[in-house]
Amino acid sequence: GLLVAISAVACFESSYADAVSITNVTVPYRSGWVVMWARPGDPTWVNRIEFRCEYTISPASATPPTITWLRGSFADEDRQVVYKWSSSGEVYVHPEFAGRVSVESRTRPTLVLTDTKFADWGRYFCRITNENQSDDFGTDEGSVLFWYKYGYDPPRGSQFTSVEVDKTPVRVETGGAARLNCDGLGGKEASIVWFKGPNCTQDGNCNVYEMVINKTAVEHFSPDPGTVNVSPKYAGRASLGANNMGDTLDLTITDIRPTDVGRYWCTNDWPLWFMNEIHSRDSRSVVVLLDDEAPSCDGKPDGMYQDPGDCSRYYTCSGGWLYGPVPCLTGLFFNEAL
Repeated sequence: GLLVAISAVACFESSYADAVSITNVTVPYRSGWVVMWARPGDPTWVNRIEFRCEYTISPASATPPTITWLRGSFADEDRQVVYKWSSSGEVYVHPEFAGRVSVESRTRPTLVLTDTKFADWGRYFCRITNENQSDDFGTDEGSVLFWYKYGYDPPRGSQFTSVEVDKTPVRVETGGAARLNCDGLGGKEASIVWFKGPNCTQDGNCNVYEMVINKTAVEHFSPDPGTVNVSPKYAGRASLGANNMGDTLDLTITDIRPTDVGRYWCTNDWPLWFMNEIHSRDSRSVVVLLDDEAPSCDGKPDGMYQDPGDCSRYYTCSGGWLYGPVPCLTGLFFNEAL
């Protein structure tokens, strides 16, 4: 066995829920969409609207979070940053929204939009990032769909989509199975996608999501059930719920591995519906944590093994006896593969 220095973000432990700070975002009162009715000529009308957002960070971070409001479609690297309040205190506002947007406070990051207009319609995402938790456990977001209306015509795309996820962390042992619960509105024609992330690239782009499983959309009233595609990393291990043609979008992952730990996003969309641009993909997330048993030499050949509860420790099996666990040198982690 060798002691090697590896990235801490690839090191997972059974008490991971106690070792990381998990960010959770909720968007209250998001029943479908938020609508503003334009009333030109009415002197009492104030074209001001609020997009609510609440969050928790547990355990709490020592530094304030970064608050980002985006507009566009989930997992789209080109989503527009409307407003960003960095943990350092710097504020960025997109030129299109200059002088028209503000956030009430860090503890209540509701986005206030004034002087609204038709071009402001779309899906708005509230993203909270705990800068002290640099992996996907530290970033969560929730969305609301905004529609600006003239007169009394119904909103375009009345067949909107939405999802709701049980955000209770899912704890599972290595080799076990995790079922991630998600309910969605969109019907059997909708596409269904589960993502994992976000991850950051070398150029600093932290809006990168890994596709886990995808059921393609189908034409309205089509008997075609759609095609299910699974990422090679999850081949033979990931599947959608038995009722994935309708309201239940559950994801099951079997033979859980340490690399499966992270944040998973349930999303759906109705991309083949007429005038579907308002149906930008909704999303909600839940985290998966390892909950392994204590070190054991049962059924294991002689050798050195990583402590499943702390990857900076290792133990030795010899003749069926367990020796350790013992710590690695400071700053190093044990890599069983090497």
